[in-house]
Amino acid sequence: MTQAIMTATLAPRRGMPPVLKHLLVTVAYLVVIVGIWQVYVTAADVPIYLLPAPDAVWESMVGMAQDGLLWGNMLYTVRNIVIGFVGGVLIGTVLGYILWASRWAREIAAPYIVVLQAAPKIAVAPLLVLWFGLGFESQMALILMLSFFPMMVSMRLGLESISSDVETLGRLLNMGRWRYFRTVQLPGSMPELISGAKIAIIDAMTGAFLAEYISAQVGLGYLMVLGNSSYNTPMLIAAVLLTVVAGLAGFGLIGLAEKRLLRWRTNR
Repeated sequence: MTQAIMTATLAPRRGMPPVLKHLLVTVAYLVVIVGIWQVYVTAADVPIYLLPAPDAVWESMVGMAQDGLLWGNMLYTVRNIVIGFVGGVLIGTVLGYILWASRWAREIAAPYIVVLQAAPKIAVAPLLVLWFGLGFESQMALILMLSFFPMMVSMRLGLESISSDVETLGRLLNMGRWRYFRTVQLPGSMPELISGAKIAIIDAMTGAFLAEYISAQVGLGYLMVLGNSSYNTPMLIAAVLLTVVAGLAGFGLIGLAEKRLLRWRTNR
């Protein structure tokens, strides 16, 4: 009997799976936010053109889905975000490596890159439209301008964080440049790259919505413009909420990649 009690006490407790726990927490947050929203609109008798109730926004979202207005615009925005994010990751990683490896590149290119990044994008966007036109090219240029910079900085910081002893060991083992990069530098820089990717995905979404808000005739940004210009506040808020959902989904995917690629760190 005593042995059975001790075994039951020492046995690992099976708690709720982390995914289910996070899902329940997210649903709880949404319920609280929607509840406060509904109570405020009802209690204060807020006009629908200022702040519609949650059910009006939901009906607008369902109506756009049934009319075919929602899916095409959402897919267009998601496609631009994915292409811009992947392009920004590749460009930023390559530039970060070049700036780390070459002192000449740092001294020549780094100031121009910083000045370009410091320029307000809301002011640069009309210039991109003027140079590349009202289409995919100007939107992608804006997304890439926003998303490559955090990856470039993260790559350079990650490479600089590798110990000189490790570099010496790589030379003693006669490792080629590509093998050293693939087996030492890239894994060693992964924590910084993941951090940069979390910023880059948000920047890519910001660039996509900003570009669509200014120049596009399709996309979630365009739905915001359409809702604003037609005084359709439920449509405007529905587009904003879909934007938030897209942002959370992108950030969540990077978080899942972090858990998989940096499993050694989470298990410490």
